[in-house]
Amino acid sequence: MKPNSITALIMVAIIGGMSVPLALWLARDPARFWTELLGFGPDLASIPWGWLLAVTVAAAYIGYTFWAVPFVRRTAFELNTLKALAVPLAIVTGTLEELIFRKFLMDGLSGIGAAWWVQAAAAALAFGLAHSVWVMFSRDLAIIAPVAISTTVLGGALAIVYLASDRLILPAILAHIIINLVIEPALLRSSLTGLWREAAEAPGNVGGRTVDTAV
Repeated sequence: MKPNSITALIMVAIIGGMSVPLALWLARDPARFWTELLGFGPDLASIPWGWLLAVTVAAAYIGYTFWAVPFVRRTAFELNTLKALAVPLAIVTGTLEELIFRKFLMDGLSGIGAAWWVQAAAAALAFGLAHSVWVMFSRDLAIIAPVAISTTVLGGALAIVYLASDRLILPAILAHIIINLVIEPALLRSSLTGLWREAAEAPGNVGGRTVDTAV
């Protein structure tokens, strides 16, 4: 099967699987879903630093990924079927993952008295560990550590966004959606085909190793 077809199948599977809990939460209690979980309401206007930090994190991570994986930079804005699939993929993954790794995990730790930095560290480590599963798609053991490190850093940054937003999750969700919308499906394709290695092999990168990212 061609890489594009495999990429499409993986994306569809992720969209379908991760849509289920969101749909169940929405169907069970729509009011709670939009207000208590996602945080839609007047308070969103009172967190300018949260919004600013969210945009900064998204721009920085996209820029980093473009530098680390040239294939993503070259193909990020191609308009095709895979890019169309990236829209629901970004919305579903950005929303569900932020609810799980930031809101549920960090609020749960806060409820038992954990310090803010413990909450952020736990969210970062859990996020990095969960995203290391991408190595299963690439079958390339060389990307395990880079994926874990880069996504752990991103998880920590999004945790800070959440805290700076007075625990309103929407800014972190927006940052996550923007990141995934820009870098996918190119990042997934690069891991499937081995094209993530281009940066390490590029002229002028003597002895360097590219750092792949997966969101």
